[in-house]
Amino acid sequence: MRLIVYLTYCFGLLYTLPSNAQRNYANTSVLQNGNFIKVGVAQAGIYKIDVAFFSTNGLLTSNLSSATIKLYGNGGAMLDEKNNATYTDDLVENAIQVVDGGDGIFNNNDYVLFYAQGPQRWLKDSTNQKFTHQKNLYTDTAYYYITIGGNGKRINQKNNTNTPNTFVSTYNDRFFYENDVVNFLNSGKEWYGEEFSNINTNNLSRNFTVDLNGLITSQPITLSTNFAARSVLTTSNLAIKANGNTISTINIPANSGNFLDVFAANISSQNSFTSTQPSLAINVTFNPSTASAQAWLNWFEVQSRRALIVPSTGQLLFRDWQSVGANNTIEFTISNTTPTTEIWEITNPLQPEKLSVTYASNQTKFTNDAAR
Repeated sequence: MRLIVYLTYCFGLLYTLPSNAQRNYANTSVLQNGNFIKVGVAQAGIYKIDVAFFSTNGLLTSNLSSATIKLYGNGGAMLDEKNNATYTDDLVENAIQVVDGGDGIFNNNDYVLFYAQGPQRWLKDSTNQKFTHQKNLYTDTAYYYITIGGNGKRINQKNNTNTPNTFVSTYNDRFFYENDVVNFLNSGKEWYGEEFSNINTNNLSRNFTVDLNGLITSQPITLSTNFAARSVLTTSNLAIKANGNTISTINIPANSGNFLDVFAANISSQNSFTSTQPSLAINVTFNPSTASAQAWLNWFEVQSRRALIVPSTGQLLFRDWQSVGANNTIEFTISNTTPTTEIWEITNPLQPEKLSVTYASNQTKFTNDAAR
């Protein structure tokens, strides 16, 4: 079994195109010529495409050269709303890994591996060393396009021979939950999720569970929440518990009920706490002061510190704020691996790099520069 572990660093340069700059556009799309397989992915990860898939979709030919397989796609995250943001014209070819047994022919049990960002993304906050999720408002699927012809881009091997000066076996974990089901005006881009009320659902309490296997219990968990709530004439509140302990009580201001007043208040909270349990049981309870009061969950985020342990699914996406610093060369140690475990750096998700590793006793180690 081939395990894939992938690393993205919490740094980089943001370049915006000046508003008066000229944009350059491709004369034709890469989709103009040739045959393509359209592949949809719902979340970030490494994806495998085998010979049977090529055959079923009509791209497999006799003695198909592995070098001719190409993959195109731009990641899938929602485009920036700023007019002066940097945009990519047409589809970009992505680097992939083709496993063909070394004969250069794509047949038998051969397959292709590629990294896909998926439709959602996390925005980094370098100042506070945290992330904020951005849900794609327009699609729940990111698409990639596979074709044959020419010489395709391949994932390069990256070797780091510097002596490590920092040793890391934990990482910054992040998780978000957002279920878009309600739009108050049947218009606009803001949607809300589960309702808390005695009106429609008669459900004042809801539970959510987040897996935190390998949680570093000495480090805080940060839970951020966002709600919309409506309480006419009198105040109500939302109580949030984590593993049975109340961590926050959010007061909901009174609404006048006048048609000129806002329909519902937007309420956010952020709380940090510790836990000794490897999972997080979140309970949200609405305490309405009137029978007509309502609340809706918009989203919640959980950020924590966890051990670098490959889960049973065989893939681990990780990043680490603490290792980034001037002149830092890091040795990462990942547990629950196998001799075939691979490490991909996905700082540039369209051009992943395969890192050199060492393996012993179910642990994989690799060294990488974290000075950027």
